Amino acid sequence: MSFKDKILSSFIALENEVDTETYAHQLRNEALASFEELGIPQRKEEAYKYTSLKSLFDKDYSLFPKKETAIEYGDIKPYLIHQIDAYRVIFIDGIYSSHLSETTHDKFDVCLMSSALNNPKYSPVIEAFYNKLAPKDGLTSLNTAFAREGAYISIGKNIAVEKPIEVVYFSTGNESTLMTQPRNLVVVGENSQVQIIERHQSLSDNQVLTNSVTEILQISVPWWIIIKSRTITLMHHLSITLVWSKNQTVKCVCIHSLLVEL
Repeated sequence: MSFKDKILSSFIALENEVDTETYAHQLRNEALASFEELGIPQRKEEAYKYTSLKSLFDKDYSLFPKKETAIEYGDIKPYLIHQIDAYRVIFIDGIYSSHLSETTHDKFDVCLMSSALNNPKYSPVIEAFYNKLAPKDGLTSLNTAFAREGAYISIGKNIAVEKPIEVVYFSTGNESTLMTQPRNLVVVGENSQVQIIERHQSLSDNQVLTNSVTEILQISVPWWIIIKSRTITLMHHLSITLVWSKNQTVKCVCIHSLLVEL
């Protein structure tokens, strides 16, 4: 079975598990159609003329984890930022880990993308900003079609978030042909400040493919945001971080550390 055929059959399985009447699922259908048309980016495309992705997609990937893997705090402690107090959204093989995370809805939202996509409370923000920055290329369309989980961060105006927000995706390698599709949305209001650290960390030598998209929107006036994205060991990590600022005063620091064997 070709990778594209695997995508189509997996999407049918996805529709049996999600609410197909939502705005998010309408976007999923549109993204799937876009992926069918565009496929995996080729070297003839300007952004990929020096990078061949062919060898990454010749494996029989599973797009959904077969089971949840138990991870304890001690297993991830070395990878957290200097062990300081922070809001944390932790995922293990693409599945949210509630006992390792600290989210909040006090004055601002640091929570799950699945909640934002499926709860009408968040519909105004989702419909205004979700998938608005993402380019219509094959990889981003693939992410939009299958993204079910990630971090949703929404901060109103005149708020200084006192603790950093850490979003970490751990891959255990228990499923060596697992492909995950994390999707993050960050919306920050007028005169607000926040520090965000995004990390993708492999806990084994097994190779895992991650196709990640992060959209960051600043409503107006200056603020700081720091995105530190780190990918360690033998995880194939395809990542796009998109930042929009009304007045172009965002200060964004992106740090990528990536080892990929092709």
